[in-house]
Amino acid sequence: MKKVLVTSVVAAGLFFAAPQMADAALGDQTLRVGMNHTDVTELQEALKSKGYFTFDRATGYYGSITADAVRKFQASNGLKVDGIAGPQTFAALKANGSTVVAASSSNTSSATLRTGARGAAVTNLQQQLRNHGHFSSAVDGVFGPLTERAVRSFQSARGLSVDGIAGPQTFSALGQAVSGSTTQAATSTTLRQGTRSAEVTRLQDRLRQLGYFNSNSTGYYGTVTTESVRRFQAVNKLQVDGVAGPQTLSRLHGSNAAAASTASETVSASSSNSSIGSSIISSANRYIGTPYRYGGTTTAGFDCSGFIQRVFSDVGISVPRTALQQWNSGTTVAAPSVGDIVFFATVNSGPSHNGIYIGNNQFIHSGSSTGVTVTSMSNSYWSSRYLGAKRIH
Repeated sequence: MKKVLVTSVVAAGLFFAAPQMADAALGDQTLRVGMNHTDVTELQEALKSKGYFTFDRATGYYGSITADAVRKFQASNGLKVDGIAGPQTFAALKANGSTVVAASSSNTSSATLRTGARGAAVTNLQQQLRNHGHFSSAVDGVFGPLTERAVRSFQSARGLSVDGIAGPQTFSALGQAVSGSTTQAATSTTLRQGTRSAEVTRLQDRLRQLGYFNSNSTGYYGTVTTESVRRFQAVNKLQVDGVAGPQTLSRLHGSNAAAASTASETVSASSSNSSIGSSIISSANRYIGTPYRYGGTTTAGFDCSGFIQRVFSDVGISVPRTALQQWNSGTTVAAPSVGDIVFFATVNSGPSHNGIYIGNNQFIHSGSSTGVTVTSMSNSYWSSRYLGAKRIH
């Protein structure tokens, strides 16, 4: 375990030592995951202005949230989707607003798509055609001959003008055609990280309705969607793996799906009346996806105890800085409830890592290899190193 700690320190040292081009302007250099730069701040602000970057502030660090935002922008604007902000992405970001697809304009019912179009709107069209049995090829976001043929087939079946162009009437008919089969289609498949489809959009829409997903629906299953699914699974007592399979989708779209607002009642009886515990978890969830940084205490990067200090500060509770100090200042509890701090011995026999218990044997923490994420305490690594739980609220 000492080796792991040293590696993290070295990695952090290299990270801080990375050369910075303070005088560079946005677009002067290609930006990618791992960079920390004022250009990244400008990129995040540009993406936020168009509705793609939903974190509460620009941080200057290019982590998974920024990469996902770039991918969403690229997909919506017909660019190569790689999560890297290069010349083409910058050119699209700087283009006149009328030529750039904003995240909020993802509703395709008023759009017109025809051969040669590409992007998220075409992906959505292809998926809808597939759901109604008119498109059997790969959903790739490219409006080619196969998509045109599928549109013509659908138009003919619905008694519309058959021209192979997806306009308002075609989209309106598609909406009516798939409304009755949406749940069946959603529950007969498996969605996981990396998937891009209309089914993912429906998944995100439903997660938002229940209070688990706070970003714009994009149709892309990235890290934010994965963590939202994990939280839904934990609250609804399903296997927590972040993969939306038949059981998860069936529960999600069913009438018995538990909303995030009832999480404290569902995951732990002892915390059902604890508004403080709920507030702590609500604050912690805001930071999911934030990268790990040794010694970090800000949204540019947290270490484990820095993350806990920030979360508790958000709800008006002052806690010490280090894991050992937090261990010493808390009240020991026999079994953790929502909002309690769970501790682990990862370096020596004492407390060297901690996280916040969210119920159902899950905790949220800032891991050196994951950043802020939700993890099962049943995991063999963590279960063998568990020291106990403390209450500081």
